Amino acid sequence: MCQAVLDDPGFFALLLRIDQEEASRIRAMRCPCGGPLHLAVYERKPRGGPLHREADRSRLSFCCGQCRRRRTPRSVRFLGRRVYYSVMVVFASALAGGLNARREAHLMQALRVPRLTLRRWLHWWVTEFVATPFWAAVRAALVPPIAVARLPGSLLARFAAADEPSRVLAMLRWVTPLSTQSEGC
Repeated sequence: MCQAVLDDPGFFALLLRIDQEEASRIRAMRCPCGGPLHLAVYERKPRGGPLHREADRSRLSFCCGQCRRRRTPRSVRFLGRRVYYSVMVVFASALAGGLNARREAHLMQALRVPRLTLRRWLHWWVTEFVATPFWAAVRAALVPPIAVARLPGSLLARFAAADEPSRVLAMLRWVTPLSTQSEGC
């Protein structure tokens, strides 16, 4: 895989644009109670990407003007409540799977990810991710079956794309259901 994806401000601008389009779609739907959705921006201090504009460090969300319920759109930039950008969680985890100690140390230094964080991500992929309702719903469609012990690398390899950024983007779009719990109130 090419680390250039993580150093490309254009890739992160594309992720922001995708999130903004998804937020516009959710806002246009209104709340199920019929009330209007008001913008509620949540500041984030994401790690693992190039320096960004202020807009890149916020998570878009909405609050109903009548029932006060929250709707947070799916995101390709953020994977749930993790501090690092989702692309880092996917990319670094995929690279780290099966590395020897020397190469793992080199990867951690290059990506500026602590060893415990990297190992926690790898553990999440093979234990918590495979226990999600999302995985239960989609794994049957993956033929031949994915090698769970090599997640997320084995999953990333399934996405056919012209180049590495497109492959990573396809996977980020695919895992967006894991990025929020409150999209549908």
